[in-house]
Amino acid sequence: MDIEYLLWLQGLRETYGGETFVTLITEIPKSPLSALIPGILFWCFDKKAGLFILFVTSFGRMLNQLIKDTFCVYRPWILDSQVQPTADTLKKASSFSMPSGHTQMATAIYGGLAYFYRKKYPLLIIPCVLIILVTGISRNFLGAHTPQDVLVAIIETVVVMLLADKLFSLIERDRIYGTATFLVGIIFCVAALVYITTKSYPIDYVDGKIIVDPVKAVQDSVDGVGCALGFLIGWILERRFVNFSTKVDKQTKIRRVIISCLVGAVVLSVIYTFKFLGLILIHEFLKGFLPLVTILFLAPLAFDYCERKNLLKKFSWFR
Repeated sequence: MDIEYLLWLQGLRETYGGETFVTLITEIPKSPLSALIPGILFWCFDKKAGLFILFVTSFGRMLNQLIKDTFCVYRPWILDSQVQPTADTLKKASSFSMPSGHTQMATAIYGGLAYFYRKKYPLLIIPCVLIILVTGISRNFLGAHTPQDVLVAIIETVVVMLLADKLFSLIERDRIYGTATFLVGIIFCVAALVYITTKSYPIDYVDGKIIVDPVKAVQDSVDGVGCALGFLIGWILERRFVNFSTKVDKQTKIRRVIISCLVGAVVLSVIYTFKFLGLILIHEFLKGFLPLVTILFLAPLAFDYCERKNLLKKFSWFR
């Protein structure tokens, strides 16, 4: 049934086109625009909402990769040769199939946004759910994932969301739970890292080429562990050394976003320097780790310092 559904979508794609447009749509959850949603919330409007979404995104990402590397489900075109993915999908799909990473990211960011504000802004649920559904269907349309891959991604992210809700309620009640969360989280991340680097992976070939290179599978999972560790480190450092407030005026909020984006640009250059040098495993870890540390700690550290020293008020374009 799932393959028949993919073949039906494939027929629509081949008959009516739309590949380029759907490819653009499917990349929205992993775009800088989507990443800015929890960042801007955290820096300027609602730290709790930003933290909630970032927790769900980072730990959901790690869990997503752990499930991928545990069940090692191959992509749809390996399961059935009738499925023909788009060239871009085939190029980018280097690891296992289940769960869908794009769907997990969409559910974490937009589902997390809808869940956090479900009581305050109930109408927000509609566009957020639509984005999640469109992302999942787009992965099927491009031949990247089966419906099961999409469904598992949504379910596992909702589970992380419910856990985060309970966890942050406990932390708000007593800060000792925050310390416990940090320590348990670190242990879990280390255990996950040991697991993904020591477990065995299936070695199968098609036309003389390995289907999924275990090295690439490990690299993708190191990225996921980096995300979770980045959240924990960034979160605890901000609480200890910055602890900024979002109760600021509009101009200050604009300055915060500009400064944060500048800090982010510097951090991205550092990340891709390691890729340029061929240090791929370090690059993959930092690709997950540093963006979370930047959003949660480095950017707040920079704009908080500028605000306390009144540095930016000297420049008219920052007023």
